[in-house]
Amino acid sequence: MPQLVQPRQMKQFQLENQRNATMEALYERSNRTCGTYTGLWQEFAADVAVNFRDTDYQELHDAVCLAMGETKSVLIEKHAQQAIQVCRQYLLGKWL
Repeated sequence: MPQLVQPRQMKQFQLENQRNATMEALYERSNRTCGTYTGLWQEFAADVAVNFRDTDYQELHDAVCLAMGETKSVLIEKHAQQAIQVCRQYLLGKWL
């Protein structure tokens, strides 16, 4: 398995800005109108965990291959596997 590239260290204000932007985007997509963010992150995290657990690898692989199809490369399937593996490493972190 390839090693994960060391993520660059963001400055604290950059991290806070990214977190705030993420929460704003989540709120916008949640269809909430109450003005409260209570439990929003937990709801998102639970959904992501279920989606990740229940993802059919072959379906994901086929979707990535389709997205890469415009390259006309004979290595699409191998590239798709590598792309999925990198995403899994970043998403699962210590859980992988």
